[in-house]
Amino acid sequence: MSLLPLTAPAAILIARTDKIGDFVVSIPSYATCKAMFPQAKIVALVSKHNRILAQHVPVIDEWVCVDDFVSESGALDFAWLATRLQALKLDAFVALVSNNTISKLAVASGAKVRVGPRSKPWSFVHYNYGLRQQRSQCIKSEAAYNLELIEHLNPERFAQVGVKLQRLIYEPEDTVPVTAFLQASGLQHGYEIKPFVLINPFTGGSGANLNCAQYGAVINKLLAGNESLEVVLMAVPAQAAKVEQVLAGLTARTRVHVYLNQGNLMVATALVERCTSFIGPSTGITQIAGNLGKPTICFYSSRKSNSHTRWALYGDEREVPVTLPLEALDPVTKEIVDLPDALEAQIVTQTLAWFAQGKAMTTESLSSKTPSVAPVASAPIEAPAASVPEAPTEAPAPVSEVAAPVLATAGKPSLTVAIIAHNEQDRLPKTLEQIQDIASEIILINSCSTDNTVAVAQSYGAKVFTEEFKGYVEQKNSLIPKCTQDWILFLDADEVVNDELKAAIVKAIASGNAQAYEMNRLTFYLGKLLKHAWQPNYRLRLVRRAAHPKWVGEIVHESLACDDAVARLPGYIIHYSYRDVNDHFERTIRYAKMSAQSYIKRGKKPSLAKIIFSPVFSFIKLYFIKLGFLDGRAGYIAAQSAFIYTFLKYVFLWEASLGLKSQFDERK
Repeated sequence: MSLLPLTAPAAILIARTDKIGDFVVSIPSYATCKAMFPQAKIVALVSKHNRILAQHVPVIDEWVCVDDFVSESGALDFAWLATRLQALKLDAFVALVSNNTISKLAVASGAKVRVGPRSKPWSFVHYNYGLRQQRSQCIKSEAAYNLELIEHLNPERFAQVGVKLQRLIYEPEDTVPVTAFLQASGLQHGYEIKPFVLINPFTGGSGANLNCAQYGAVINKLLAGNESLEVVLMAVPAQAAKVEQVLAGLTARTRVHVYLNQGNLMVATALVERCTSFIGPSTGITQIAGNLGKPTICFYSSRKSNSHTRWALYGDEREVPVTLPLEALDPVTKEIVDLPDALEAQIVTQTLAWFAQGKAMTTESLSSKTPSVAPVASAPIEAPAASVPEAPTEAPAPVSEVAAPVLATAGKPSLTVAIIAHNEQDRLPKTLEQIQDIASEIILINSCSTDNTVAVAQSYGAKVFTEEFKGYVEQKNSLIPKCTQDWILFLDADEVVNDELKAAIVKAIASGNAQAYEMNRLTFYLGKLLKHAWQPNYRLRLVRRAAHPKWVGEIVHESLACDDAVARLPGYIIHYSYRDVNDHFERTIRYAKMSAQSYIKRGKKPSLAKIIFSPVFSFIKLYFIKLGFLDGRAGYIAAQSAFIYTFLKYVFLWEASLGLKSQFDERK
């Protein structure tokens, strides 16, 4: 009997044993796992770099540090560590990233369910419920890759609880050196803290950064832009010389203060939380700023492995990513050689806007659990690509021109969610619940339902129009003129956007970088999300109305088209397409008839070869080529349904050629 999906585990270990930033982006995985299994003990396997962070994540019940099991010679005492893990009596071991040692530990731990990325040959053996992720393609954030593994433990429960975020919680003693520093700098009087910009310029091995002179130039413009603005430079003692290089070019040093952190990450966390906004490269401290939800400007390289797509500050709606083209970076220092004036101006403009809002707010006493600054509208910043002198680059638009309202402060984006439905009272609530907080308008066309579909839709504020079913293409095109917002998100009544996609939709609308977006759709079938069968399944669903969206197609397999190029969003739609196997195969027969009818309209002739060979190829494609066998029994049944569907559509076509008429209903 399969051990997945997990239902009532007593103990789950989640391993992330690399650097600070890597661990911080894994915190949503720990939080989501705890929400899925509140009764379970959540154990973190970490490195010495992250031991203190693991101690300050409330959802982590226990932690094990691999470096505590290293002998004086520097070798890992594998047997000792394995014994420690066995004592935990684990039900599941989840490796968010893996190497040969971690995968062996998964087996040695005694956990019956072992989940991890399958890439190397040994990982297929060690992780009995592993996933193929292909992280090297960098098509989603590191946090999203991590969450995909957590989701695998129980996809339905994951969909129910949604992605959870968890703030780092520091101790009162961690604030003592921060308070002393702020008071000595004149930034704190009693409980009142003056707004300040925190810059952490040098930490880690970021893939892209500004140099000391460029940081100095940015600070000078910030100081000139607001006479009350003050800056704190945070570094470690080993970086004191580089701090002096930044300070050397400043014109108002009295408003710039330096905090040399002695290496305590929780003290650094306490200082980060007290700032108005944060500027820095993509490193561990910057990820901590993202964890705290601070307005952050973060520098990334255009290299895929160092990009914002891969290392976004997960869950931080106020991050403004700055992409520095790889060809414009010094190959040794990874610092941009020449910072374009327009890019510098954007950084300054955005920071000044955040500071002005922070200054306008009443500063209250801070606790270790209360964020200090409300969000400000922001949009991604891209540096112009390097070019030859005679081909000048185009300067990015000013932040004020591309910024759009952010959900947390300025209400909902200008978005209509458009749906058609027929007898969907049971599945519609989940669809509407997930998009209610981002949709300014919900339009639903009801195809003469006989259940409570209309009442359910209206309870979520939807505008409902009842129309006879005209076929999928015409019915969905009927939605478009009823939509009044700038953007339209088309959904079926049995589709639910996951949290990552929802956040991406809000950012995409705010950025204005494209006019149309496609997104992947995963089918929830027989108790699990199919990660291989029917994959990938990208669908154009989010379109600006000005791009003239239009549904096209025939009787079945309609698709959305528009006038503009289509970009792609991270995250996915969960498709609760089939209520059970009976529903699945009833639809398979109906869709096969509809496909046959479409072939008839196009004048396609029946073929015995198609009847014999096409179904076999459909099965092979879904089960072997698309790796449907990795989806277990559900993947096999999905492949068999592909065989049956293909077989029937050609048989129905043959039947029609004999003058026999098949009855079919186009409605779901």
